[in-house]
Amino acid sequence: MKAIGSSFLGRSSDLGPLLLRIGVGGVFAAHGWQKFDNGVSNFAPTLEAENVPAPEVVAWLITIAEGIGGIALILGVFTRLVTLPLIAVMVGAIVLIKAEVGFIVMDGPGAELDTALLAGLLGLLFIGPGRLSLDGMLGMETATAPASVPRATAVHRDASST
Repeated sequence: MKAIGSSFLGRSSDLGPLLLRIGVGGVFAAHGWQKFDNGVSNFAPTLEAENVPAPEVVAWLITIAEGIGGIALILGVFTRLVTLPLIAVMVGAIVLIKAEVGFIVMDGPGAELDTALLAGLLGLLFIGPGRLSLDGMLGMETATAPASVPRATAVHRDASST
């Protein structure tokens, strides 16, 4: 039985990782640029108020990870490696800042965006950048076919072996 739209979707499956990288990477690049443009030293007091250790250093690490990491995700270069510090940023944001706020709140940002970005990063970590990426074009990541379910095979027994 063929799934609805499977022939079109099968032919366009390389678009999935590309769109995921552009969406997640775009959000990170924009947030990194915003922190840099507003002054990283203006971001550090926010971290200090949340009792984040070494807020000035962490502010710079987050800004660099988001800015450069976001651009790298969009381009699809060092994709799996770049997801690691960004995953750490999102886990830190959820645990240290958003946990006390809640998932979805009416009077400000909750953890929903952070959770969605974390899910996107984990997806990219496991599926990779896809063929439409610099990683794929430069041969740094080899595109793999989707996993297939092996067909059941009949077991034939020789009558003399029983």
